Amino acid sequence: MKLRLAFAVFTAGIFFALSAASAGQGEQQNINFLARMSDARLNSAARMAGDLVGVRQRYPALRPTEDGKAIFAVPVLLYDGRDKHVTPDPRKFNMAIHTYERAFAMAAQRSASCQSERAKYPKLYR
Repeated sequence: MKLRLAFAVFTAGIFFALSAASAGQGEQQNINFLARMSDARLNSAARMAGDLVGVRQRYPALRPTEDGKAIFAVPVLLYDGRDKHVTPDPRKFNMAIHTYERAFAMAAQRSASCQSERAKYPKLYR
């Protein structure tokens, strides 16, 4: 009985370690994908993420779709790429982070209704 438990814990530990290692590689691939984007497209994605996070903070009842949930990863990847010094172009990431922070601040202060915010990006909300 103890041997089976030990084997199960050992197997789970191996799978957890492999999962954590592959998650780190996926993050680097996503950071590289953002780095290959044009400046305009990266800033557009950062602006969209700032709007989404700011509106979500004001209206928690708005639920994002799968595409909306994917947009939530953009600021995380931007900050991780800058803080861990793994981005090939730090200036590009700093500009995108500034765009995200500005869009977030504007979205958090906007006095628009829930329906008008949903109409701005209709594919990001349910």
